[in-house]
Amino acid sequence: MSFAATGFRLRTQDQLNVQLSEFKYGGNRQLAKQWGMWLGHKTPPPKDSCRIILAPVPLHWRKQWKRGYNQAEWIAKGVACAWGCEVSPELLLRHRHYNSMTGMNRSDRVGIVRNLYTVNPAARQTAASIIVVDDVMTTGATMAACGHAIKQSGLKWFGGLTLALA
Repeated sequence: MSFAATGFRLRTQDQLNVQLSEFKYGGNRQLAKQWGMWLGHKTPPPKDSCRIILAPVPLHWRKQWKRGYNQAEWIAKGVACAWGCEVSPELLLRHRHYNSMTGMNRSDRVGIVRNLYTVNPAARQTAASIIVVDDVMTTGATMAACGHAIKQSGLKWFGGLTLALA
């Protein structure tokens, strides 16, 4: 991984935590996109990469159906507006459903996300640097699992970008 960036730390930003909940659980897509644009303007794109593709961390289809959308995808759309790159929401696939990992330690999370993600063969992007986008990073287990799936498929995992650090 060559690139890593986070917008803010949740523990020190109570009001931002409220907004995060509004778009994560309240369905406010435009707020998620606005935060993505803020993140993209705050964090310049990596200069040592040819073509960047943003890959949002996928939700299981049941969770996405319940929420109505994937908040990481809308954050990525905002970053893409700021960076002038593309978003590939179909690049990563999630294969199993789990309840929230909130409150779990790193070793429990690593066990859950191991082999949870793969790259969709139909959405493979060969000549690009893939940056995984997520809303909140807690232990880094999800980001590492997505990066592992990208590398295993032969694609170039360039790094990760998250709006917040828990």
